[in-house]
Amino acid sequence: MTIEYALTRVEIVRGFLRSLGSSPRYLVTVLCYALVMSGIVLVGTGAFSRSLTLRDVVTAVLTAGGFMLFLPVMLFIRGKTSNRSLTVSAEGISTEIGSLKAQISWRKVKVILETDGYVLVSRASGNAFFIPSRAFSGPEQKAAFVTKIKHWARAGGPAI
Repeated sequence: MTIEYALTRVEIVRGFLRSLGSSPRYLVTVLCYALVMSGIVLVGTGAFSRSLTLRDVVTAVLTAGGFMLFLPVMLFIRGKTSNRSLTVSAEGISTEIGSLKAQISWRKVKVILETDGYVLVSRASGNAFFIPSRAFSGPEQKAAFVTKIKHWARAGGPAI
């Protein structure tokens, strides 16, 4: 099954923010990245070579918060807005945007979420596809798409 669509920068950011609220698993993935960034900053300041102080805790919280604010800004700037071709099959996902091509196996997919406005397909890395409902010819095609990819993801990888 192949679908084609393009996203605006606002749709990319809106999809990301909605996904954080709709998928606890996706939120945990992004929060883990924020915690890793906090840890990197604390290592850089030497916080683990001495007793942790209130300043270290504040630094970690501000770093994590800054990272969470930085992500939507970065998505807005770097989001791919060109036409995308997305093909799904039992082998995985094949995507193409201009000259960029990628293949993703189903065992790398960790989150599949369907909402009224979009379908989210995310890897463990947090890299995700936000597929707008308008990419489908109608609700029946969207439902068939989600059913197929959930089946293939379960067959090819861990439970979704």
